[in-house]
Amino acid sequence: MKRRQIFIELTSLLDVILIMLFILLMQAKNTTAEAMDTAAAAESNTEQVRAELIEAYAEQDALKAEIDAEAARADAQAERADALQRQLWTENIVLDNSLLLTVSVDRSGNIRLETEGNGLAALAYDWADDTYARNKLRGLLLEQLRDTDREAVFLVFQYDRARVYHAEYQMIETIIQEIKQEARTRDIPLSVLEMDLFEA
Repeated sequence: MKRRQIFIELTSLLDVILIMLFILLMQAKNTTAEAMDTAAAAESNTEQVRAELIEAYAEQDALKAEIDAEAARADAQAERADALQRQLWTENIVLDNSLLLTVSVDRSGNIRLETEGNGLAALAYDWADDTYARNKLRGLLLEQLRDTDREAVFLVFQYDRARVYHAEYQMIETIIQEIKQEARTRDIPLSVLEMDLFEA
């Protein structure tokens, strides 16, 4: 018996196999490219989210710093308000327990005596004869010292050196020295403050 030989043409089959492999490789390449694009997009989104988070944290830190600064300012304002309240209470206590007398020389040369905003006298000064003004001012000041039940007396002398007569100034200064001596004799704490309005 004769054997038959079958010749199979492998070239065509090999071409088909290679074409199929090429198609599979192309599909794998496309799938890989899509996966890489998706991964790159995801990484880009992750970076964007990370940047947004960093920005949000920075804004949060800035806001926290601003809130802390506002809180510190509010604390400082509260402390200042407390200090002013304490100062006001102290001043009120001092004013309530002190007699405040003001001797001043007005624009027309008149001598004024006031206590706590109330006018006691307005004395016309006559530089030719100052006896009346001298005696009246001394008498009123001594009367205030005698009648006070306060723990301290403040005597303020206000004048404008550009307007006051030298003799008038000297007369008031002499009376103030006499009043200081009288206060010492009576054990009344007396503080004298002189204020030149020209310099104020």
